[in-house]
Amino acid sequence: MVGGCPDAGPTRTRHKCVPGKIKHNSVSPNSEVKRRDYDAKEFNDYLNKTGVHYYIRHVLTFASIFGIFPVSGIYQRDVYKLKFHWYSPVAIYSVLLLCGFASIEIFSLDYTIRNLNQDNLTAKGGIKKATSGSIFYGNACCAMWMFIKLAKKWPKLMQDWRSVEVSMRKFGAPRLGWKSTTLAVVLLVFAFTEHGLHNWLNTRPGGKDDIAAMSLIDNDFNTSFILIDQSATLTGYLERFSLKTHWYLYDDYESYNPMKGFLVMWLSLTATFLWNFTDLFIMLVSSALAAQFKKLTKAMHRVRGQMLTMSQWREYRETYTSLTHLVKKIDDHINVIVALSIGSNIYFICAQLITEIDSIKHSYFRTLFYMYSFLFLVFRTTAVVMQASAINDESKKIVPEIFMCPTHSYSIETQRFLQEVTSDYVALTGLKMFSITRNFLLGVAGAILTYEIVLIQLQNTN
Repeated sequence: MVGGCPDAGPTRTRHKCVPGKIKHNSVSPNSEVKRRDYDAKEFNDYLNKTGVHYYIRHVLTFASIFGIFPVSGIYQRDVYKLKFHWYSPVAIYSVLLLCGFASIEIFSLDYTIRNLNQDNLTAKGGIKKATSGSIFYGNACCAMWMFIKLAKKWPKLMQDWRSVEVSMRKFGAPRLGWKSTTLAVVLLVFAFTEHGLHNWLNTRPGGKDDIAAMSLIDNDFNTSFILIDQSATLTGYLERFSLKTHWYLYDDYESYNPMKGFLVMWLSLTATFLWNFTDLFIMLVSSALAAQFKKLTKAMHRVRGQMLTMSQWREYRETYTSLTHLVKKIDDHINVIVALSIGSNIYFICAQLITEIDSIKHSYFRTLFYMYSFLFLVFRTTAVVMQASAINDESKKIVPEIFMCPTHSYSIETQRFLQEVTSDYVALTGLKMFSITRNFLLGVAGAILTYEIVLIQLQNTN
């Protein structure tokens, strides 16, 4: 029993049991509140160097440079300095990017509608050639709009998260520096390597698998060939990149100009970063939430089997409740992003796999690239699901600690705590339709296998 009186009964007064505490208990309520407020403020200053926002602010700052996460003051350590303003430079740039993505999406969607038929599905490129542009930039439009909406709520979300961290100051703050940095660096390095290889294979002058000096332009089903600049200059690269990777934007050669080529290249690079950042963001948020649950579980493990008072059980229960409310609040704002991430990854895995099968009869380097791209997509999707499912895993680890409660320590608070843990389901969701758990990964694998079989039947890969 806390206080040094293990045999204290319900009728024994506190001053008789612990006479040394009489002076401490005589402190006035106002001075006690001031002392607790000071401790909270002191711990809040400590969180400015160790809190969740401190560890992920570097990645979010990098994203804001690309115009993806338009929150002002994102690099500040104090979460109360985060702001969102529609007239801030980063917000205006985000809106301009959204307009650029939407413009390309209109042309690519028109191309998809005109070419999504049985004859084109069985041709080289098939489904991926007809739909990849519209899916890629459609994903970019949706993700950009979702992150703009999230940026409006982000300052308040971070303040609520900081309040939970302060309430858990007794258990300490999780240290996520190495994990968040490693996740960001590894994912972005692999992503931009894949993007660079893709551009190199499609824009190298006179490539074996490319039309050496020509590009095919489809204009209302009337095909025509146009000359492409094969020089090693920046102008030549922009021309090859635009006409070979975004052919659906051009009706004829005269519609291309270097400025348009540069804008297309920049929007493509930003959309690629946005696509990867969506997964990275989910992983960072999930790992931070799971770390909070892990702190609570470790604290309960240290007192396993000990006699705890009702107030101590209440503290653990209220901490768990605040964490579950935080998870649900975060999920309310990012469940659409989670669904978009899972859906787009499933599509591109299927498209990349069938393209890899089709590329086996082509060059060795192209086959290696598609294999690398496919494995990277599988790795990224798996990492997203595993990191998001860690929240559910860590929340379940609290149940065995409650079961270890001694009989004499069991109280109404213990019963309420056990009932809450066993009845509440803590997990991130996708549009509230499915929960991200470890079992969900098997469902994703089964869906990919099913869709791939359908695609192979639709497309003639011989």
